[in-house]
Amino acid sequence: MLKLEGLSFSYGERLVLQDFSLTLPLEGIAVLRGPSGCGKTTLLRLLAGLEHPQKGRITGLEGQTCAILFQEDRLLPWRTVEQHLTDVLPRPHREEARTWLELVELAGEETVYPSALSGGMGRRLALARCLALGGDFLLLDEPFAGVDPARAQRILARIRALGTPVLLTSHQAPVLDLADRVISLEGPPLRQL
Repeated sequence: MLKLEGLSFSYGERLVLQDFSLTLPLEGIAVLRGPSGCGKTTLLRLLAGLEHPQKGRITGLEGQTCAILFQEDRLLPWRTVEQHLTDVLPRPHREEARTWLELVELAGEETVYPSALSGGMGRRLALARCLALGGDFLLLDEPFAGVDPARAQRILARIRALGTPVLLTSHQAPVLDLADRVISLEGPPLRQL
């Protein structure tokens, strides 16, 4: 069980979380939904250990590895689609790059550079890289931005089949339909509706 207890966090004077608590099972797919700027991304960054709460605690992830997909694709313009995956895969597993590309429906694009990809294709490549990196828990920040709803639903169904717990942010109805739990939020400071 993942427990967030009494979390408070601010960027300078901007209060993002104040005494925020949430409990989630470490299984299935949970979706955080709320308006832009309410604190969803900050919450994911806290869970990933990229930020630290000024008050409160997070339990349930001890000894677990998290892979995070940032809102920005963070693609390297000098690396091909396939190289983005082989860069994060251990040497003996580099042949798995094609499997991850098939999962996000980018098979056949292995030799293409990011500048030749559409926005949705770039997003799917960033997602494939995150999945290839792996972990015990996936934190996905708007993984389907720019991806058409039908494709997003197919990809999310494949991610579910991996059996890795997922916490993601999204506003897309097809994604919400496949979630085991949808947490509606507003803020700042972040609060559950």
